[in-house]
Amino acid sequence: MPKSKRDKLFFTSLIPFSISLLSMLLLLVSILFFNSIESLSAYGPSLFAKTVWDPENSVYGVLGPILGTIITSLISVSVSLVLSLSLAITIAEYLKGYLKKIVSSIVEFMGGLPTIIYAVWASEYLVPFLKNNVMKPLHTSLPFIPLFSCRPITGFSTFAAGVGLGISTVPYVASIILEAYENIPLIYREACYGIGATKYEAIKTLLSLTRPAIIAALILGFARSLGETTIVALTIGNSMTLTPCLFAPGYTVSALVASQFANAFLYQHAESVLYASMLVTTLISIILSLYASKLIIDWRSKVVV
Repeated sequence: MPKSKRDKLFFTSLIPFSISLLSMLLLLVSILFFNSIESLSAYGPSLFAKTVWDPENSVYGVLGPILGTIITSLISVSVSLVLSLSLAITIAEYLKGYLKKIVSSIVEFMGGLPTIIYAVWASEYLVPFLKNNVMKPLHTSLPFIPLFSCRPITGFSTFAAGVGLGISTVPYVASIILEAYENIPLIYREACYGIGATKYEAIKTLLSLTRPAIIAALILGFARSLGETTIVALTIGNSMTLTPCLFAPGYTVSALVASQFANAFLYQHAESVLYASMLVTTLISIILSLYASKLIIDWRSKVVV
């Protein structure tokens, strides 16, 4: 399709903004990298092979916080998958008219809430609920499973942080899934009902068509969870330990930075270690986000016409 002069002018006007955003991202990664060189030179790979935070003796290891970040994000994705998928199907298939608009507006509103609201709610209400109704029963019934082997004392744990993160990312993930689901061409739905499929079978077929978009939404939710600070800092317990049990207190990179960065300049290498840990999570987030974006673009080119 030939492009008019206005189309070319509009495209050209967008280039400086795109370059600026890309430059800001490269600058951010460069700052993290150059501030990490000191600790990477001093400790090498051992910095990511042990779990210890002893600034007075200049002994550091961020394996625990990095694994804690990944584990809490995985729990978050698991929770948001169940809730987001159910919410998206309900809005798309079962709500009509004003009720659909109201529920959709509520979801958008929840997505715009400050994370401190989720953090306080999770700390005051979600953690005690999970401790009494989920953690204790699982520990009592399945103590031989390493994930549930430790007795939940306070409830502040990796598990609680992951669930809190998952609930906070539901509006974000659900909106992506809902958009993808509603963008499926009508011809596929008509074909399902045309061959006598039930509503359940039609929904199942349409979901299979949106699978790449659902996976991309979960990856983006995972990448977003990697950098969440407030919710994790108030629910994970902030303990520099490495254990397979989900009910034990732990640490994430963002929680570690939030609690230690203010005083890190007082100790040798401490600030650089924090930058190194942030560099790892930032690179993971960028890679996952690029991959998820590619999945959505490829899916749209094949399914959405």
